[in-house]
Amino acid sequence: MQILISYYSRTGTTKKLAGKLGKEFKADSLEIIDRRNRKGFFALIKASFDALTANVTVIEQFPHQLEDYDLIILGSPVWAASITPALRTFLLGNSEILPEVAFFLTHAGSGTERSLKQMESLAARKPLATLVLERSIIQEEKPELDEEIKRFKDLIDSKI
Repeated sequence: MQILISYYSRTGTTKKLAGKLGKEFKADSLEIIDRRNRKGFFALIKASFDALTANVTVIEQFPHQLEDYDLIILGSPVWAASITPALRTFLLGNSEILPEVAFFLTHAGSGTERSLKQMESLAARKPLATLVLERSIIQEEKPELDEEIKRFKDLIDSKI
């Protein structure tokens, strides 16, 4: 089974989780790159506004052929109770060719349920599984990190 982990990360937390998932699933990795500058305080305010108002952005082209994969595991941080503009753009441009999907989110507060609903709507399919982790669990590599990753993988394995 060919698996791709596709994600957006601004601070590195989602990227760290994507790396752990990639090792667990023996998957290829695709970091979605937002061409807009999202670094710094004012850029973060604009990014949060863009997420909240469901704006899209410009993302870099990627070399992967999504049709080559049996499962794509999609990830994003939660900004203003929403998925990032980069993931929104990716899903809007590729929903028709996505195979089976699973979702993961990193967050520092609330808004995860809304974000998962956005992902499901934009992907136009239900995920095989979801993984939602608070950022400190990932950054500090707390014991529940490996437990939750295993639960996520076991759930996906049971459905494919």
